[in-house]
Amino acid sequence: MKNKYNYITVVFLLMTMSIFSQNEDNKWTFGLDLASVKYSDADGKTIGGSFINQSPRISLAKYMFYNITFVGSFSTAIGDTQKYTTFDGLVRYDFGTSQNNVVPYVFIGGSFIKAAVLTPTANFGAGNTFWFSDKYGLNLQMMYKFSEDKFSSQKPHFMTSIGLVYSFGKRSLNPRLWSSKH
Repeated sequence: MKNKYNYITVVFLLMTMSIFSQNEDNKWTFGLDLASVKYSDADGKTIGGSFINQSPRISLAKYMFYNITFVGSFSTAIGDTQKYTTFDGLVRYDFGTSQNNVVPYVFIGGSFIKAAVLTPTANFGAGNTFWFSDKYGLNLQMMYKFSEDKFSSQKPHFMTSIGLVYSFGKRSLNPRLWSSKH
């Protein structure tokens, strides 16, 4: 039993060190978005409506290594007649532009959507972050959420979002050619 607690303590300390070790290569960002879900008209009739507002959408992202960023997001329908809460996990690829002011990306990932029942989806999409200061940016994203036919509670649909991004580490808006960091 004591070994179990020691293991949990070591894992917690390693995670904490990773969370607070921000530097030029490992950037954390926080996003707050307005989002919406759009089903086809036929699927919307089955689900209970073809459009759902998802606001706010909250995300936390960490640049991991060589153009790869891990992102976790949460959003829920507030003030809508339909229930829809989503927990998303994504892996983004930024084409080597993570240090630029304009950062286009593609991603793949998955979600768990809680509507009538909890349903998994596979996610694909693209987006772009426009950094207008060393700390703040504007993020636009389009995601396709694929749900298998065996899940009658959820159909494939699109989720779009627009929002502000905050970088915990300072970004250089004018990268130098002679800089050793890429």
